[in-house]
Amino acid sequence: MLKEIGVEARKEIEELLGEKIYLGLWVKVKDDWRKKKPFLKELGYVEEK
Repeated sequence: MLKEIGVEARKEIEELLGEKIYLGLWVKVKDDWRKKKPFLKELGYVEEK
Protein backbone atom coordinates (compact mmCIF):
# COMPACT_ATOMS: atom_id res chain seq x y z
CA MET A 1 0.00 0.00 0.00
CA LEU A 2 2.79 2.46 0.87
CA LYS A 3 4.51 1.77 -2.45
CA GLU A 4 1.29 2.46 -4.37
CA ILE A 5 0.80 5.75 -2.54
CA GLY A 6 4.38 6.78 -3.29
CA VAL A 7 4.18 5.85 -6.97
CA GLU A 8 0.95 7.77 -7.50
CA ALA A 9 2.20 10.80 -5.55
CA ARG A 10 5.48 10.82 -7.52
CA LYS A 11 3.61 10.67 -10.84
CA GLU A 12 1.40 13.61 -9.87
CA ILE A 13 4.36 15.71 -8.69
CA GLU A 14 6.32 14.91 -11.85
CA GLU A 15 3.32 15.99 -13.93
CA LEU A 16 3.09 19.28 -12.00
CA LEU A 17 6.82 19.98 -12.30
CA GLY A 18 7.30 18.63 -15.81
CA GLU A 19 10.38 16.62 -14.84
CA LYS A 20 11.41 13.38 -13.13
CA ILE A 21 11.83 13.47 -9.34
CA TYR A 22 12.85 11.17 -6.51
CA LEU A 23 10.24 10.90 -3.76
CA GLY A 24 11.48 9.31 -0.54
CA LEU A 25 8.88 8.08 1.94
CA TRP A 26 9.33 7.05 5.56
CA VAL A 27 7.12 5.44 8.18
CA LYS A 28 6.97 6.55 11.79
CA VAL A 29 6.51 3.63 14.23
CA LYS A 30 5.38 4.07 17.83
CA ASP A 31 3.90 1.55 20.27
CA ASP A 32 0.19 2.07 21.02
CA TRP A 33 0.08 5.16 18.77
CA ARG A 34 -3.70 4.98 18.50
CA LYS A 35 -4.05 5.53 22.26
CA LYS A 36 -1.71 8.56 22.50
CA LYS A 37 -3.66 11.73 21.79
CA PRO A 38 -0.61 14.07 21.67
CA PHE A 39 0.99 11.85 19.03
CA LEU A 40 -2.24 11.77 17.00
CA LYS A 41 -2.39 15.58 17.16
CA GLU A 42 1.21 15.77 15.91
CA LEU A 43 0.24 13.65 12.92
CA GLY A 44 -2.87 15.74 12.27
CA TYR A 45 -5.45 13.08 13.15
CA VAL A 46 -6.99 14.96 16.09
CA GLU A 47 -8.27 18.50 15.78
CA GLU A 48 -7.28 20.98 18.46
CA LYS A 49 -10.24 22.63 20.19
